[in-house]
Amino acid sequence: MPTKALSIRFNFIKNNIKIMTKYLIPICCVFALMAACDLERDIDINLPAYTSEIVVESYIEPGQPLRALLTESLSYTDLPSPRPLDENIPVTVSADGQVLTLPLSDLAQILIMDDDTLAMQQFEALKGAIELLGLISDATVTISHNGTTHTLEEGIYFDFDNGKIYNYGNPFIAPADYDNDFSIEINSRDRIASASARLLFPITFDSLRYATNVDTLSSIQAWFTDDISMENHYRFLLHGKSIQDTLYQDGTFNDRFFNGDAIPLGSDFSFEIGDTAIVSLYHIEESYHDFVETFEEAFFANGNPFAQPAQILTNVDGGLGIFASLSLTRDTLIIE
Repeated sequence: MPTKALSIRFNFIKNNIKIMTKYLIPICCVFALMAACDLERDIDINLPAYTSEIVVESYIEPGQPLRALLTESLSYTDLPSPRPLDENIPVTVSADGQVLTLPLSDLAQILIMDDDTLAMQQFEALKGAIELLGLISDATVTISHNGTTHTLEEGIYFDFDNGKIYNYGNPFIAPADYDNDFSIEINSRDRIASASARLLFPITFDSLRYATNVDTLSSIQAWFTDDISMENHYRFLLHGKSIQDTLYQDGTFNDRFFNGDAIPLGSDFSFEIGDTAIVSLYHIEESYHDFVETFEEAFFANGNPFAQPAQILTNVDGGLGIFASLSLTRDTLIIE
C-alpha cells in the first residue's frame, strides 16, 4: 500500500479513536452511576378479595344433543388446582355419528392395549388436563325451550367431531325452531347463572367453487347473499379433509359494510390436486360474535405489556362465558 494511503488511513483511525474516547468516558460514567444506584424497589399491592364465578360454554345447534361446560373462574394470580375425576363417572364419546357411553375406568381399558405405554401416557395427560379445568360438579343445570325443561346430567362428554369437551349433557336433540328462545339456568352453591339464545336461519351458498393458478394450486371461493332486512353476524371456517385436519381460515364478521350484498369468502392458493376442503359458515347471534372477538383479543393481550387490556364480553347473567345458537351450513369440495 502506498505511503500516502497508509498515512490517510492512520489519520482516519486516529480521529475516530479521539471521537470515540470523547464520548466513551461520559457514557461509562453514566453507566457507573446507574450501577451504583439501587434501582430495585419492592411494592406491596393490596388486591381485593376475588370471588369465583360460574363460567359457561354451551351451544344450541339443530340436530345435536344438549351440552354444557361449567367451570369456575380464577383470579389472575391463582393457579388451577387438580380436581381428581371419579373413575366411575360416565363418559360419552361422540364421533362420526356414533355415540358410546361407559365409565371412565372402562374407557381406559378400551383405549389402552397391554404394554402400550404411549397410549397410557396420552390418556393420563388428557385426564390430567380435564382435572385442571376446574369443573363444577355440584350444579343443577337445565335448558328450557317452548315450555319444556330438560335437566342436564353430570358426566364427561367428548365431541370429537367439533373438538369439544363438556361436563353436563342431555340426549335431547335440539329442534330447528327459529321462533322460540332456548334458555339455560345453572344453580351451584348459592350462585345462579342464566342466559338465553335463539336460532337464526341457516345460510345458503350461492356458489362454491375453486380456482387454480399456473402452479396447479387452488383457492376456495364461496359466495352467499346477506339478508338486507336484519343485522347479521357470521363465522367462517375452512378445514382440510376433516374437521380435525388443518384449519386454514377462521374468522367472525358482520354485514356492516355489505348489508344485502353478495359476499365472497375464500382462501389463498393453499390446496393441491386431490385435496379436500370443508367449508363451514355459521349464522350467529351478535353476542357470540362479540364473545369470540373479545376472547381472541384477551388471549393475545394476556402477558403482553404493549397490548391494550381486553375484557371478554359475555351474555351470561350471574356468571361468565357464552350460551349461543349455531346455525351451520357446511359443504365439501374436492380439488380435481
